[in-house]
Amino acid sequence: MMKNIILNDDNSEIFAPKVLKNAQHMLHDSGWVLMRNFDLNLTKFSQLMNKLCSTLTFDPAREYSSNSTQKVNAGKAAVGLHIENGNTPLPPDLIAFYSEKSALKGSQTTLCDGAEIYLQMSGKLKSLFSQPITVSRTLSSTLWRQYVADQHPAINSISDVEEKHLQDLNALAPNQKAVLNHDDSLTYHLEISPCIKGAFCEQQAFANAILGPSFNYEAPKITLANGDEVSNELKEELTLLAEQFTHEMSWQDGDVVLIDNKRVMHGRRAIEGELSARQLFIGMGCL
Repeated sequence: MMKNIILNDDNSEIFAPKVLKNAQHMLHDSGWVLMRNFDLNLTKFSQLMNKLCSTLTFDPAREYSSNSTQKVNAGKAAVGLHIENGNTPLPPDLIAFYSEKSALKGSQTTLCDGAEIYLQMSGKLKSLFSQPITVSRTLSSTLWRQYVADQHPAINSISDVEEKHLQDLNALAPNQKAVLNHDDSLTYHLEISPCIKGAFCEQQAFANAILGPSFNYEAPKITLANGDEVSNELKEELTLLAEQFTHEMSWQDGDVVLIDNKRVMHGRRAIEGELSARQLFIGMGCL
């Protein structure tokens, strides 16, 4: 049995204390864990997320599947390695995927330990990414208002969001500057560290969304501390390095994968066949 898998061989519930303790040990050691052969449905997956996280977070561009989880739909093309919500000021500590229906071919999830990347980075790369980078992009009115509605404790609906609620969240993120435009879109400039410590361990990791997708968003502009924009050549160098430490996981129906979102980046190989052949759900939260 590979070290990152928990096989249910005694008919345990996935949120039984002994199962969760084992999963947390694996998250500390490896940054991710596959949980297989548990009797699962979307309701139980939601319960699992509520047990593992003190607060849940969401992506404003995704469709909700429950009050705790959302549907995953990023088209059919391959998805580059990234941490979830890595271009926001408050990325989650833990993410989990639940495969209700798995594709017969393709769509393997890729998992890459950013701690391994950090250890093997050249001196040049470590010098570049030991300093903050700046992510800049514009969000539509609907997207930024939904994000505020999801994050603000006093808001229950997007229709209740006012500019003062945006200012409340900005006050929690001094590393972000956000400006409302005349069309109610929002342009933000977010300074983040591309190398951070894992949520379940103290290891330094190259964990960010530099190589990630922009399926539901405008592609961000990413600027290094020296003022240079991250080039395609630099992204290709990072991609080749990361591929050395990337594990490819094929899904089975009912699988759950837990990921330390501040250590392990994830992505996806291209989907072969129809999108309807794959039903994947995501839960996210803070410890």
